[in-house]
Amino acid sequence: YVFDLLWLDGYDITSLPLVERKKILRQVIPESNVIRYSDHVERNGKEFFEIAKKQGLEGIIAKNRNSSYEFDSRSRNWLKIKTTAQQEAIICGFTAPRHGRQYFGALVLGVYENGELVYAGHTGSGFTQKTLKETWDRLRPLITDKCPFSKKPKTNMPATRVKPKLICEVKFQEWTQEHIMRVPIFLGLRIDKKVTEVKQEKEMKTEKIKNPNVKNQKVRVKNENNSA
Repeated sequence: YVFDLLWLDGYDITSLPLVERKKILRQVIPESNVIRYSDHVERNGKEFFEIAKKQGLEGIIAKNRNSSYEFDSRSRNWLKIKTTAQQEAIICGFTAPRHGRQYFGALVLGVYENGELVYAGHTGSGFTQKTLKETWDRLRPLITDKCPFSKKPKTNMPATRVKPKLICEVKFQEWTQEHIMRVPIFLGLRIDKKVTEVKQEKEMKTEKIKNPNVKNQKVRVKNENNSA
């Protein structure tokens, strides 16, 4: 699914508004059963979001139709609107497996708060045998005697510590008053972020994070799973 065009015939077009880049993209994309143009929904974002929820999709992305493309930083012109609470977390250890399970029982998770790595919960759900093995293979070289937290957390089983180098993504029910994720479920590893960027994500009203410099702002939304 192709959703944007940054260069055309050797010319950088990232400064053009998104709506113009998509017009050009639609004109040049070849007819194909493999390559597909990722369309958008305009003005009906709330209705589209409800459809995404009913279909069990991860979420939608809302985009400022007049925005240029930004390479080096996250922009408020592209907003990820999730249907469930999700959080990136740093893997700081693992517990021993039980009941015949292989490799490990649960991952011990942390996030940064005010520059300090703090405990954020643990997850043992959401794994397949394949992802258990893949995660275990990446954890073993990181085993250490040093606790990554300044305050040692309580876990339901004795934990083996690892260097805080790996990031995973989980979905969960809510944050408790102790800033612990309730019932986090493993979704996968993240290799595209730095651990220092992993902080507790907080929900915000869309109106508060729109670009205040753009008048009469409209956004286009699309199924997040169609991004490529």
